[in-house]
Amino acid sequence: MRTGSTELQDKLPIHLATTLLRYPNSLVFSDFEEDYEQHHIIDALESVSTQLRETNSDFDLWRRLKQFGRAVLRPDELSGKAVWVDQDTGKAKNPGWKLDKFKFLPMVNRTLFEVPDKKWYIFVEPDTFIFWQTLLAYLSHLDWTKPYYLGGQINIGGIEIGQGGNGYVISRPALEKVVSHYQNHQKEYEDFTEGHWAGDCVLGKALKDSGTSLTRAWPIFQRDDVGNMNYNHQTQWCQPTVSYHHVSPSEIQDLYDFEKAWMRETANDTTNFLRHRDVYRLYALPRMTAPRVDWDNHSKDDRGPTESLESCRVLCEADNACLQYTFNSESRCLTTARPNVGQAASNIT
Repeated sequence: MRTGSTELQDKLPIHLATTLLRYPNSLVFSDFEEDYEQHHIIDALESVSTQLRETNSDFDLWRRLKQFGRAVLRPDELSGKAVWVDQDTGKAKNPGWKLDKFKFLPMVNRTLFEVPDKKWYIFVEPDTFIFWQTLLAYLSHLDWTKPYYLGGQINIGGIEIGQGGNGYVISRPALEKVVSHYQNHQKEYEDFTEGHWAGDCVLGKALKDSGTSLTRAWPIFQRDDVGNMNYNHQTQWCQPTVSYHHVSPSEIQDLYDFEKAWMRETANDTTNFLRHRDVYRLYALPRMTAPRVDWDNHSKDDRGPTESLESCRVLCEADNACLQYTFNSESRCLTTARPNVGQAASNIT
């Protein structure tokens, strides 16, 4: 898991209490080495060249952390529990984000050093949720002795990569190749990283340069959270669902409990796995049937001002395409033709 000091306190504890208990081997990388709740956190930046760490302005936070620890962080530098970022530039002004792009290649390098004998290596972020049993079932159909780089595909600057927040999987041969390539060209990739904004793109380029192209794994790996899935795409329904991105700590707990219950119910069938249709039927739909207060169901079609929640409901029911509605704090009625679970939000009904 790759995290950072500006978000660690808000987003890591839920994983220590849930998902990381399930993984037989786990490493947590950040921008500051420490022991947090009896879990050792590795400084992913320790092997970055000394000159870069000491002179690059993006490392200002790292230098402060090295001297004073996380106590040096200002309130405005903390990410909080927010999970949404600009898809094109990330959180460009956040000092932790500026450091993050430098972590990817040193992280895979250290990972291979720490655990060199695994078949598969799964990389996630604190706002990633993985359906563990489904991932294992999916990987069991692939030959780990071949170089694989699996993830939800996006294209950044002509480089096709597996987006980091979706989670991505690298087989041992692919990891060995990219680590060897990085060790022989570290200066080249550090220069490339300085001029880029996305560390997952840096890693994707290095993997391709070392001979492993991305195996497209969308819609199995998702860039959306479970509350904002487009279930109107029926082509997804029969596909396995392995991961979601932009998942809040409360949603991670909810999904973890959901998967545990599902695993108990299917305990006699170890080949079973969750499909998108299962998540819609068993998880999403039951959470859409009753009205909610302080909840955003991602209704975006503005139907104009209305007098009340009830009048908004009448508007929606008069439209055969309307599936959900929202009455916001500005007394406007918003509707959608997509079924969405949504997320907690203030001043919305």
